[in-house]
Amino acid sequence: MSSRVSMVGLFFIVSALALAISLHGANAATTYTVGDSLGWTIPPNNSVEFYEDWANNKTFQIGDSVLFKWNGTHTATEVFSEEEYENCTKTGIILATSGVSVLLNANGTRYFVCSVGTHCEQGMKVEIKVGNGIAPPPSAAPSLPVGSLAAVISSILILFLTNI
Repeated sequence: MSSRVSMVGLFFIVSALALAISLHGANAATTYTVGDSLGWTIPPNNSVEFYEDWANNKTFQIGDSVLFKWNGTHTATEVFSEEEYENCTKTGIILATSGVSVLLNANGTRYFVCSVGTHCEQGMKVEIKVGNGIAPPPSAAPSLPVGSLAAVISSILILFLTNI
């Protein structure tokens, strides 16, 4: 009987530890409005650094979103390389409606420009670095989320304890 009581105590300790690991790894996703209160528009004084400074003051993580809100005639066009971003390439995935939220679902760098007229050249472009800004190589094995690890540990313990 003493052995069974010890195993139940061990189960609760390990379950509490697994729950703590799971909660520690969970972080609430954040939605960032691009440009904060200014929104997505031609920056003051056509400052090409405005959105760069805005993005550099944020820490974007997987699961966060960026929200493009604007008045007037603009787009948020996602281009796919730093070169297209620097050259204000106007082709890519066009988000043509204000209030569009873009989910940041992987580490790497995402590039957005306004494809209307010369708005991009006037500073209406933003580079979003998610995580460390570097996408993992395609051959990298996916990691097990911390919450899943806790669930696996708990399941193994339940199976173990029910067979005692």
